Amino acid sequence: MTKNDLIYEFAKADIGTWEWAGGENNPKVIAYYREAGHAEVKQDSVPWCAAFVGATLAKAGVRNTGSLLARSYEQWGEKVDGLDKAKRGDVVVISRGDQSWQGHVGFYHGHGAGKVHILGGNQGDQVNVTPYDAGRIVAIRRVATPRTRPSESQTVKVSAAQVATAAGGVASSVGFLDGNAQIVALAVFGLIAIMGLWIMKERLRKWAGGDTEWKRLSTGSRRIEIALHLSACLRSFLSYPSPA
Repeated sequence: MTKNDLIYEFAKADIGTWEWAGGENNPKVIAYYREAGHAEVKQDSVPWCAAFVGATLAKAGVRNTGSLLARSYEQWGEKVDGLDKAKRGDVVVISRGDQSWQGHVGFYHGHGAGKVHILGGNQGDQVNVTPYDAGRIVAIRRVATPRTRPSESQTVKVSAAQVATAAGGVASSVGFLDGNAQIVALAVFGLIAIMGLWIMKERLRKWAGGDTEWKRLSTGSRRIEIALHLSACLRSFLSYPSPA
């Protein structure tokens, strides 16, 4: 069974789940919020299509966006080029309303006659399969395929090149400094080396999971920039000519 199959089966198993009317809240819908990363939501009247998608992905062992906004899935996973290449279990994002942040999200079930059939939550206040105009499709995304070789990740290649360049530049310049300056330079170089290894570890972790969402800056991404700035400053300092 593929990841797409697993995702689809988890979603299909919840068909018929309803948002309760009145002041009562369906605990199953509340669980969707929690499993999607939003345990603070306690009312099933809060829009829950993205919560349903996030919870379903989590059950299948797949990372979700951590957001309750349907449009947050526009860049999730890998792009699928058109309905003819879509598979059950793919995530489909469609437009809704007049604002760019508004939308609806669910899982691809099928298509035909100008319609895309979405298996989703909060469709008429329940989980079901509903047809929508195919012209409203904003994105079709598929769970990213885990990679098996570091050479498949451009970000890992870039990390290795950056660390190697920084190390080479510093090592070639230290010999021109006096004793105290060498100690300071080596200490800073050691800090950069440690940070570089941490960066590589984080990027390898993301690479192993097939993570393609590099536009969302993580703590690791910010540390990458810090390390690169430190490296540039140190190299600039080492290359500055000593006074005659």
